Amino acid sequence: MTESKENTHTRRKKFWKFWLLMAIVNLGLLFVVVRLFQIQIIEGDKYKERAKRQHESKITLGSQRGNIYDRNGRLLASTVKSYSLAADPTVLENKNKVLSLLEQKLGISKSTLDDKIKSAKGSFVWLVRGISPDKMLELNDISDKGLIKIKEPKRHYYYGSDASQVIGCTNIDNRGLTGVELGWDSMLTGRSGYMMMYRDAKGRLRPSADLPIIPATNGYSLQLTMDIELQRIVEFELMQGVLNAQAESGTVVAVKPSTGEILAMATYPGFNPNSPSSFSPANMRNRAITDVYEPGSTFKLITAAAAIEEKIASLNDKFNGFNGELHFSNYVIRDVHPIGMATFREGMIHSSNIILSSVAAKIPDYKFYKYIRDFGFGISSGIDLPGEVSGRTQRAEQMNISAKRFIGFGYGILSTPLQIASAYSAIANNGVMMKPFAIKAIYDEKGGLVREFKPEKIRRVVSENTAQLLNGVLTDVINKGTGSGAKVDGLAIAGKTGTSQQLVGGAYSKADYNASFVGYFPAENPQVCILVFLDKPKTSIYGGSTAAPIFKNIALRWVSLPSQSYTLNSKPTAANSDTIYVPNLNGLLLEDAGNILNSLGVRWSSNSQSGIVESVFPRPGEKILRSTAIRIQSTGDSLKANPSKLPSVVGLSVRRALAILHSSGVKAKVKGSGKVIRQIWEQGENKEQICTLICSPD
Repeated sequence: MTESKENTHTRRKKFWKFWLLMAIVNLGLLFVVVRLFQIQIIEGDKYKERAKRQHESKITLGSQRGNIYDRNGRLLASTVKSYSLAADPTVLENKNKVLSLLEQKLGISKSTLDDKIKSAKGSFVWLVRGISPDKMLELNDISDKGLIKIKEPKRHYYYGSDASQVIGCTNIDNRGLTGVELGWDSMLTGRSGYMMMYRDAKGRLRPSADLPIIPATNGYSLQLTMDIELQRIVEFELMQGVLNAQAESGTVVAVKPSTGEILAMATYPGFNPNSPSSFSPANMRNRAITDVYEPGSTFKLITAAAAIEEKIASLNDKFNGFNGELHFSNYVIRDVHPIGMATFREGMIHSSNIILSSVAAKIPDYKFYKYIRDFGFGISSGIDLPGEVSGRTQRAEQMNISAKRFIGFGYGILSTPLQIASAYSAIANNGVMMKPFAIKAIYDEKGGLVREFKPEKIRRVVSENTAQLLNGVLTDVINKGTGSGAKVDGLAIAGKTGTSQQLVGGAYSKADYNASFVGYFPAENPQVCILVFLDKPKTSIYGGSTAAPIFKNIALRWVSLPSQSYTLNSKPTAANSDTIYVPNLNGLLLEDAGNILNSLGVRWSSNSQSGIVESVFPRPGEKILRSTAIRIQSTGDSLKANPSKLPSVVGLSVRRALAILHSSGVKAKVKGSGKVIRQIWEQGENKEQICTLICSPD
């Protein structure tokens, strides 16, 4: 009996274990079924995509960045082939050998490259980017499993620093940083494509017809309104003018009055967009639209236009010049050229602050404000370039008698150089203001026209009669008044000088001035309006002495170009096609000097094939026959080989000194501020010349 109970208990125990085991197995099967349902049905797409990624690879197809051309179709910027080197630190076999060879071939220190590899967080790190094809040939014998050679597009600018602030530049990844390259980046860049390829068990890629290919869409090309030959004239004459005036910087804007097209726009010092990292951001700024200043006497045109148009004053009305000094309220207004009783016209010709302040005082507040705004001050011009500021002007309710008197001769208002040039262009265009623009047309990759930009009228600011009266006054300023420095024999020029003190620490400085000149020619049929602006000139503070000669030199060379002869009613005798003025080439690289002389169409020779220009014969400034051969004496040595003949910048401001050194390919360090009083030369670790500038305040 007892044995029977034990057998029953044993059977029950085995039976319970059996069902427990079956339950566990069934639960396991249920879990597997549920998990399979989740993976295959609910999350099927997710795991399919993961598997697809393991067996397929997406290869990006980069787009070609569009070109940039000048108005005559000359290529200014395009994308060329370059190479880059990267490394996979996890499989790099002979690191020391590879880095030593790269140091030898490229001049990049071994320690710098090694630091990049050590700082890598994955299996890829860039070593060197943007290597030219000819340089890459020297690297073909360097091989290592972990060294990666990659073809990359690189932006190239064919005219170097010319028009650099307008065109701008790109970064190492070919994205726009400044200028047109930035403002029109999406248009120039295009759209990348891709292709899918199978990856085998060893990770090798192979194409397949059943996998998709989405081709890249190349970027559009842009044609500018600028003429690069005219731009080069502007760049050179501006550089010479800034150096001669010992100014901190200078800006030129050239506009076609009848259309608003920007023919040239330059700031010195500039930068070379082919190596933007070598220059400071200040050099990249397009000061013609990003910087503001009190225009001084160039603003007198707006005061005169408002008074004449509203019949508040005529050009023959008499005003008291108070012999050069007017006291009112707590202020004193002075004239550089004192006059007594004089006509309104004479006040303009001799640039009388007192007479123009008296005229401004007679204009009703809201009327004065209206004309200031109508001429484009205090508002954006809408130019198709990035970075434009609107300037500043007082509102009508702020224009008390004192404010109007000072605004009447260009103080208490801030404008950009482009705004002044546009205002004068309106007078040159018989009173009609045109919208300034720098982009002429957009083309697709096959050269088909996508869009053409037409001249756009903004508004009529004054009547044609008022514009003609002012045109006569501005012509007299050149022939009889303060603008004589811009006079060119045989060419009718209309223009106005400007000088203004700069605000320093909330007070007007007695040492820092703005000097400017703005004019257009030929006066009877204006084809171009040019503004010249100088920041802190030292040889003379007056626009008539410093800025006007720059305008004259630009005009002389501009109208003598064969491409421009059809636009003029008469050619000046001083710019006869058989004669030229020898440009000042001293201190320039021989290559740059040769390019300038070639652009003038003259023969020249040099004692060497390279180096820096030491002297020119005939001497700079001499008038010679175009058939005369110019002889150049240069150092004849590379900058690295002969430091005794490197550029001397002692006595110059830091900004100008850096510009000259950078244009000569010299690296520079600065100690102190103000003017350069000493230069110290030393060789860098890559045997390049480094110049330390010791500076002291003026």
